[in-house]
Amino acid sequence: MPNVSLADAKAHLRITFAADDAYITGIIEAAEDYIARTGVEFSTPLPPAIRHAVLLTVSHFYNNREAVTAETVNAMPFGVNALLQPYREQGL
Repeated sequence: MPNVSLADAKAHLRITFAADDAYITGIIEAAEDYIARTGVEFSTPLPPAIRHAVLLTVSHFYNNREAVTAETVNAMPFGVNALLQPYREQGL
């Protein structure tokens, strides 16, 4: 079960229609998986910084749906890394 709800993601994206609900749910799962793979562990309750990083990642994935584009390539927002850095597991 995702840590960020569909309602929270839709509010962040400013979407009021239901046509993309299944797509956004998949993006939430992909965003949480992406963040978990950076070494961040999810806890309950989810810290606000990690929650916001998930929402920023959802927004990035939603607005950049194509793998290849003729337009400028948009990188993952810097804010995501800045928000997650204090929560990453530190290795020796």
